[in-house]
Amino acid sequence: MAGSRLGHGGTLCALLTSNSALMSPKSKRVTKRTSRPGNRAQLENEALLSARALVDRMRTLYRELERMTEAPISMHRALLCIGNSPGLAASMLATQLGMQRPAVSHVLKNLARRGWIERSRSEGDQRSVKLHTTAEGQQILRATAGRAVGTLQRAVRSLSARELDQVAQGIGALLERLPVSPPSRPASKVRRSSRGVGGRTTARSAR
Repeated sequence: MAGSRLGHGGTLCALLTSNSALMSPKSKRVTKRTSRPGNRAQLENEALLSARALVDRMRTLYRELERMTEAPISMHRALLCIGNSPGLAASMLATQLGMQRPAVSHVLKNLARRGWIERSRSEGDQRSVKLHTTAEGQQILRATAGRAVGTLQRAVRSLSARELDQVAQGIGALLERLPVSPPSRPASKVRRSSRGVGGRTTARSAR
C-alpha cells in the first residue's frame, strides 16, 4: 500500500515555494530575458528554452511523486484541494481542477478505493456530494508535502500583477497554437529488420 510505504511527515497543501522552487540558478540564466527589439530569432529561442525548462522541471517533480505513491498526479491535485477545503462539493472540485465531471468522478472513485477520502451526501441536498480526507489521506498529504502538488500554484502566486498578466497572455497564446491531442492519423508501424552493414540493426516503416 502506498500510504504505508510513505510513513509520517508534514502537510501537503501548498507544495510550492516560489519561482526559485522551479528554477535553479543555472536555469534562471536560461530563462532571463536579454532580448533586444527586433531580434526575433533570439526571442524565439529564449521562449522555447523557457517553455522546455518549465515542462521538464514539472515533469521531473510529478514523476517522482507518482513513483513514490504509485498514484497519478491528478489524484494528488484532487486530494490537496479536498484537504484544503473539508466538505468540498464534488462539483466545486471539478471547477477548481478545470476537469470535466466524468473525469473527476473517476479520480474520486480511485481516491476512495485507496481509502484517502470519504464521500457523503449533503443533508440539505442529497444530490450534492461532500468530500473529506481520511486519516490515511492526511498522512499522504503530510508525507508528500513539498514534492510537487501546489508547487506551480505557489510560484504563480509569487508573481507580480504585471508578471501574471504577461504569463497568462503568453502561455495562453502558446496553448492556442498547440494541438489538444496527438493527430488522429495512425503512426507508421516500425519493425526491426535483420542486422545490416557493419552489424547494426536497422528499422523500417511497415505500411
